[in-house]
Amino acid sequence: MDQISILTPVLILILWTFVIFLFMATSRFFLLRKKHPQTAAHTKDLRGLLPLWTERLADNYNHLFEQPVAFYALVVTIAIINSFDLFLVQLAWIFVVLRMVHSMVQITFNFVPLRFFLFCLGWFVLAYMAYYQFNLLS
Repeated sequence: MDQISILTPVLILILWTFVIFLFMATSRFFLLRKKHPQTAAHTKDLRGLLPLWTERLADNYNHLFEQPVAFYALVVTIAIINSFDLFLVQLAWIFVVLRMVHSMVQITFNFVPLRFFLFCLGWFVLAYMAYYQFNLLS
């Protein structure tokens, strides 16, 4: 296996983050186009001015810069070490799918217990990836 196979999930999650950004920016632009731009200086000032789904888009965009940062660091480290197998690649893809499902849940019906479950599952996948990689190296 080459490093592209382990880095492709990283690229896909970055592209997903960009898609969420486009939705968030577009929705804010069209909903605030008649307001002064300074109205959007702080996210808290937008409460009540925008529909709830646009706030959830912004929240999800922020969440894509939290847990995934550990994923990026872990996968880049694994790629640099260049000692991985198909199972680690599959775990990376599982993490990306979990984050995308988490996004869809948050943006749509926002059922917090399900979001929390997906969030925890993501951390378990990351922890197992690190553990598995450590055992591969030992």
